[in-house]
Amino acid sequence: MHDASSTVTLLADLRRLRHDLAAIERRERHTLASISPAYSLSARNLLHVIAFHAANHPGLATALRERGLSSLEDCDAHLAASLAAVIRVVERLEGEATSSDLEPQGPSHHQSLELQTAHSQALFGPSAQLGTRVIMVTLPSEAADHPTLVAELVEAGMGLARINCAHDGPAIWQRVIEKVRRANAASGRSCRVAMDLAGPKLRTGPLPPANGVVDGRPRRDRYGRLLAPARLLAVPVSMESTAFAQETVLPILDEGWTGLEPGQRLRGRDGSGRWRELRVMEVGATGLRLSSHQRCRFTSGLRFAQEGGEGYLVVAPLPPLPAERVVRVGDRLRLTAAVSADLDAISCSCPEVFPFLRVGEPVVFDEGRIRAVVEAVGDEEVALRITEARPQGARLRSDKGINLPNSTLVMPSLTAKDVRDLEFAAAHADILNYSFVHSTADIEALHDQLARQGRERIGLVLKIETRRAFLNLPRLLLAAMGQDAPLGVMIARGDLAIECGWEALAEIQEEILRLCAAAHVPCIWATQVLDSMVRHGTPTRAEITDAAMGARAEALMLNKGPNLTATVHILHTIAHRVEAHLPDHRRHRDQWLSCSSFSNPSSQ
Repeated sequence: MHDASSTVTLLADLRRLRHDLAAIERRERHTLASISPAYSLSARNLLHVIAFHAANHPGLATALRERGLSSLEDCDAHLAASLAAVIRVVERLEGEATSSDLEPQGPSHHQSLELQTAHSQALFGPSAQLGTRVIMVTLPSEAADHPTLVAELVEAGMGLARINCAHDGPAIWQRVIEKVRRANAASGRSCRVAMDLAGPKLRTGPLPPANGVVDGRPRRDRYGRLLAPARLLAVPVSMESTAFAQETVLPILDEGWTGLEPGQRLRGRDGSGRWRELRVMEVGATGLRLSSHQRCRFTSGLRFAQEGGEGYLVVAPLPPLPAERVVRVGDRLRLTAAVSADLDAISCSCPEVFPFLRVGEPVVFDEGRIRAVVEAVGDEEVALRITEARPQGARLRSDKGINLPNSTLVMPSLTAKDVRDLEFAAAHADILNYSFVHSTADIEALHDQLARQGRERIGLVLKIETRRAFLNLPRLLLAAMGQDAPLGVMIARGDLAIECGWEALAEIQEEILRLCAAAHVPCIWATQVLDSMVRHGTPTRAEITDAAMGARAEALMLNKGPNLTATVHILHTIAHRVEAHLPDHRRHRDQWLSCSSFSNPSSQ
């Protein structure tokens, strides 16, 4: 711990840090030699920051603050220059001559701002000025044919349109991109197109479809007293009819119902096997209206016969429902390479990962809603035991994400599908979002593919969504800086939280922001930004705070939903207000202070 009175000790520690910064430059001289000139200063500064935070210097920041000096903790974008300035001041305090040690070279504060702005504009476009946040929007498939959605989003402030190659195909992607380009021309605004390469995303495979069901449910109060019977509109398959809002449509076969009359009753067993009674309320040319005081689950082929008569109705074939497995804590589940009808099995979209799993490692499904542990590993299946699920059981459906947070997967990030999609994306997009990038070999593989297509200068965003990618981020940045192409980083917080643990997410996203600042690389704050507003029209208080915190990044990403345009408006407003309180924007902050109770006592 530093002694506040010992300037000599402080100066020695500062000089030791300067030596560490110079030493990492020497160790990584081959790396620095491979860096593009556009990123030379940024790569050097990134190495300085890595060396600075790797050194153990407890109490240094406090000792510097006690002397009214910069603590160096907020100087990641220009560390060597700030360290040199602090050393010169401390040398004067000690009465020493300026040290003749060779100082490591890095960007000044002014240069770091210029680099950050230049790199942001190169990636996001000319509208990405210093202090201005870009809004990235994940466009739904409907945007391809919606007459006004894309234009409305661009007008609202969308600066980056995101297309996920995991969905749809070139025909829809092409129509979406054309709408973005037309909206740009019509509005005079700049909105670039980013396309996500899907990568080796692990998902649950298809399940055999479940039998269709129509659920007729009466309304009851909290005590179970009947408020209104279940109302059903039974429609023969050969006819069409429109139900009222409170009615459920029940398809029936054409036979047996025409002789029924209002007031008559029908009895039969529903899908649960229990006897149910239906009452005929109205008979028309296109069907009949029924009611029931009991909850009825109708499945294909069920027959309900008239009491004391010959009339009847038969439920027509119903469309199948998405299949699901209900799992509870302690259940055994088999993760298989092929689709299976067994109730204790579910297939995996990428069984190539099976050999990399080990007994005792966790397996996480559906964004953390279900957790399991590996009990045995085979070539064609993995035996799991469920360790976390809702008390009443959790529903596991097809196409849900699978995460292996503690497993070491030796797989390329660029899949065969990605290579096919890259042919379109490289020709039409401005930016590629690289999913599940882990290693420098992944960066080299993508650069090789782009070189074959003559698109080495296309923008590249590294999606950091796994523990391995987070730990390798400095190396990933340095590898990408070998090309003279726009570069960015996306904090994919959903997968990161599952991979690294919810409790670690806050510090992980802070560390990624810090590394991006050190490399002068723009960062995208992603996953569930204003999610409740996008889906339901109203944000939560926590989401407003999260969006405000995310405004420290150069861009924020919204996922698709029914309220996209209104959410873009709100996010643009939040980001603009937060920007006024960030460093170098004191003039706007003073407008707040002039309205505060300190300046206007009458407002108290």
